[in-house]
Amino acid sequence: MRTKSAKKNTINVITLGCSKNIYDSEALMGQLKGSGKNVVHELEGNVVVINTCGFIDNAKEESVNTILEQIRYKESGKVDAVYVTGCLSERYMPDLKKEIPQVDEYFGTSDLPHLLKVLGADYRHELVGERILTTPKHFAYLKISEGCDRPCSFCAIPLMRGNHLSTPIEELLLQTKKLAKDGVKELILIAQDLTYYGLDLYKKKNAGRSSSCLSFC
Repeated sequence: MRTKSAKKNTINVITLGCSKNIYDSEALMGQLKGSGKNVVHELEGNVVVINTCGFIDNAKEESVNTILEQIRYKESGKVDAVYVTGCLSERYMPDLKKEIPQVDEYFGTSDLPHLLKVLGADYRHELVGERILTTPKHFAYLKISEGCDRPCSFCAIPLMRGNHLSTPIEELLLQTKKLAKDGVKELILIAQDLTYYGLDLYKKKNAGRSSSCLSFC
């Protein structure tokens, strides 16, 4: 017998992997909330979005197991829809579609506007930087760049996250001011390669400048 769906009209975001995924989930939830959607993080909802990791074997196994668990909930009627995004989906999408076709749709790491549309929301540029924090109130992650240009043979980051792309300092400052207003006291700067920050935008490595500009001290 099918069980009643939990938390109707609620989107449950499940985050796996590193701090970059935490940031991405927080940004996704910020966009959803800005569009008037009910969204929770790792609680209960009738629509599930799994933000996966695809870097090391243990992380890939955890991601696959989480997908399968949510598919079982879907088959029992507890969940109405399951969507998968993040690094595992970006790296192995054809295989995942073949092996786990019960997922309603897969998305890559740069498919946020498409994911939002499927969830009944529109990507709004004015909401960039708006997040629902999942960290303790006193600190937050701040992603200053995305991707990596280093062609290391042992690393799949460029395959999953693309080439290095820095976020302009002006945009980071706006995010920082918003976080400070919300009571955040400490920022942890994150990126696939912090040392390359600014090379694409300012033609020099600018991590030192960004760190000093974003300090609360």
